[in-house]
Amino acid sequence: MAGLSLKNALVSPPPPTSAAPAPDHGYNTAFIPKRMTLTNDASAEIKSSLLQSITDEVCGVRSAASTAIARCCTMAGSVNELHMFRISEWSELIPFLLSCINQSANTQQNVTSGALLTLRKLLEDIPLRLAREAPSSSFNDLTPALLALLSSQDEIVRKESLACLNCLIDPMPGSLVARMNDYLTGLSGLAADPSTSVRKLVCQGIVALLSRRSEYIRPHIASISEFMLKATSDPDPLVAIEACDFWLTFASLDETTDDMMECIAGLLPRLLPQLLKGMVYPAEKIEELMEANALDEDGGMDKAQDLAPVFHKSGVRGTKDDDSESEEDNDFDDDNEWTLRKCSAASLDALAGLYGAAYTLPPLLPALEVGLSHNDQWIREASILALGAIAEGCQEELAPHLPQLHPFLLSQLSNSNVLPQLRCIAAWTIGRYSSWVVDQMNDDNGDKTLVAKVAQALAGQLLDRNKKVQVAICSAFGVFVEATCELMVPYLEPVYQAFVEAMKVYRTRSLMILLDTMGVMANYVGTSTGEGPLPGLYVPALLQIWNDFASDNPFDRALLPLMECLASITVTCGLNFQPWAMEAFENSMSMIEACNLVIAHEEELAEDDELADPIICSVDLLDGLVEALGGNFVALVSGSSRYGPTFANVLVGLSEHQITGVRMSFFALLGDLARKAPSLIEAGLPKLLSEALSSIDPMHSAMCNNAIWAIGEVCVRCGVNAEPLNPHAAQLVQLLIPFLMGNSIDIDGVIVETNGIAENAATTMGRLACVDANFVAPEMSRFLHGWLTAMSHVSSSDERRDAFQGFVLSIRANPQSIQSAGADLSDTITAILFAVMSWHIPQGDLSPDLLHSSYGFQPFPAEYGELLNTLKHLLRDIKASAGECWATVDNQMPTNVKRLMAEVYGV
Repeated sequence: MAGLSLKNALVSPPPPTSAAPAPDHGYNTAFIPKRMTLTNDASAEIKSSLLQSITDEVCGVRSAASTAIARCCTMAGSVNELHMFRISEWSELIPFLLSCINQSANTQQNVTSGALLTLRKLLEDIPLRLAREAPSSSFNDLTPALLALLSSQDEIVRKESLACLNCLIDPMPGSLVARMNDYLTGLSGLAADPSTSVRKLVCQGIVALLSRRSEYIRPHIASISEFMLKATSDPDPLVAIEACDFWLTFASLDETTDDMMECIAGLLPRLLPQLLKGMVYPAEKIEELMEANALDEDGGMDKAQDLAPVFHKSGVRGTKDDDSESEEDNDFDDDNEWTLRKCSAASLDALAGLYGAAYTLPPLLPALEVGLSHNDQWIREASILALGAIAEGCQEELAPHLPQLHPFLLSQLSNSNVLPQLRCIAAWTIGRYSSWVVDQMNDDNGDKTLVAKVAQALAGQLLDRNKKVQVAICSAFGVFVEATCELMVPYLEPVYQAFVEAMKVYRTRSLMILLDTMGVMANYVGTSTGEGPLPGLYVPALLQIWNDFASDNPFDRALLPLMECLASITVTCGLNFQPWAMEAFENSMSMIEACNLVIAHEEELAEDDELADPIICSVDLLDGLVEALGGNFVALVSGSSRYGPTFANVLVGLSEHQITGVRMSFFALLGDLARKAPSLIEAGLPKLLSEALSSIDPMHSAMCNNAIWAIGEVCVRCGVNAEPLNPHAAQLVQLLIPFLMGNSIDIDGVIVETNGIAENAATTMGRLACVDANFVAPEMSRFLHGWLTAMSHVSSSDERRDAFQGFVLSIRANPQSIQSAGADLSDTITAILFAVMSWHIPQGDLSPDLLHSSYGFQPFPAEYGELLNTLKHLLRDIKASAGECWATVDNQMPTNVKRLMAEVYGV
């Protein structure tokens, strides 16, 4: 207890006896406590005590001390008050651990186990930092010391030493590389260890090596894959899961060699039937499910343990939508536990995608044919799961069989006499074959009634008594809608009628998934869901649910998908949402007000505290109202006697909120207010811009993206009036430059993903230059090449136009920047030409053939004719001033680019 109290005092300090008064922005903020500052003597005493405590005879003391060390060392990277716990400043830590490990044969077990436990926690939390900052001699000596312990008679020592070695795979120190054969020999020696925990770690080590350093697996792929195939059927499910993950990892590798592919292909006739067996629920799980089925049909409220956590969905502006599969598409079981069943299905899915039908179907189809007609419903259920798992990899080859299989799936879905689990998996598999239904609709000989049949079947089962079936139906409906989009339009009215009826009887979990599905309908079917009398059918029902939930508990997390759903619906409805706009606006403002009052009384608030999620969803809904109503949003705000007068203050409060997720959503709102209702932000603009600048932080990429995008929209609204931007322009340029010059690196040397930030930075830099080129021009030579690259990748045509316009104005203001942007002028000219060329690349076609084969460039967008003329003049002026350098560039230019420049730009 003392160790844990010490750890908490250092990394999570208690609040002071009294809090400072909160600033008056229309809401209160929570007091953020300061960490204690330690003297050198105090820190030395604490570190010495912790090291002694990890060798204590009492297991609980060792565990607490090891946790305190690991947590303090981890936090020291970002908390200056804990700098004395940085690995580089605690020089005796690793040598001490090493000495305890090396003396294992002559010391008590508690000394070795305590040192191994501490080392394992450090390697799990900060492996790269440990490898970089620890004394090199001691750190390199860890590998042979740990390898020596793999043959220990003590199970705990074998387990912890192997866990530590597995953690070294990511940083891969030279000492492990030099002893890789010893490590692999150690894994082999432990493959039949009597300890389940050790065998599990053997599998984890192999999978980690395959995932991160597959070159060490390749020479031994035959023996390793045979071992993993055997381990996949290990009687202990924990070992089997880790072994099964090998196949999923292999099929997900970015690159595989021919010999590895051939080796695994040779195992498929034995592996795929084993994966199918792994998809059948084990006996103890079946017993548990049978008991749960009765409870799921009793009509009672969902139990807290049955509800998955609900998180708001972050929205990032200025970036392309992610095309990854929806969460529902992979969620074939209504629980969050990663099981052998899930891993087997995911592995089959990935292997089918990798090898295709030619390798997958021959060994699988005989077992599937038996399973799909089996009298045992649990085996039939697993076979339907397998059919869904191979949908993407084998759908084309299965197409001749689908006219018979698809009606079979619909019959299983609508059969109330079969297990609820069978109905659930039938719904999921129907969703997996949604693209086949679309193909049939587009095929002259296809069944044109399929969309209607599936929509009718799914809608007809929405009122199934079993709550898990309700969830599965709603999830499948969402996947089906994503695939069919506007093909759903003829069936919207009966579908929404079924949704409204379901809303009346659904409990929490089912209702949340239904609301998510309705949001998907709005996003994918589009404006048809908000036209005519249709919104009047479902919007009042949604608002009634909001009011009912809010009256019982305004912080009910079921309100999150409701608000997200309404945010999507407002956008698709547009001005058609006006009858309900005031109610939605005041509900959102009330939620923000209530949540901020609660947060103000929290003694400690985490960076991503879920208490702020309702605020984020409320802000997103306000943003949806801005998108829907446009300029009419101003009248909406002024028409609210309760919130209109304080709206500007609330905006300022949101902009400086301590939760980054709130600021992320707010900056999306700020940008849209600048576009649609600028009068609402004029009074607070200096403060709002200042807070946006302070939020340009790559460690919080979503917030950073939205802040940069919002500032760009403010620049557009400013036009040529530079006055609002004068106090901030210089700082903004300095903040944007790093994003145009490359990715950021965190304290552990890991690249911070900045997806889309460079493009947003390029756009905002251009928009700032459009206001006044002298804001940007003086520094332009520093980032010219990065700016050109980033602006050529901007997906929005309007935003790319603004970026290029600002670029041209900056070049005109500082023409010397072309000469000083790089060591070679020809490189800069080439970069400019290829950036201009980006306007002519057909969407999605970046193949080398575009440059050298048949001419395939598209015309410059006609709506941007003014920019085209501007670019023509710029290129001609550059050619005239470049002299021989232009000739050098021209000689090296690909044939099609040379033709493009001559025909379109006259150069």
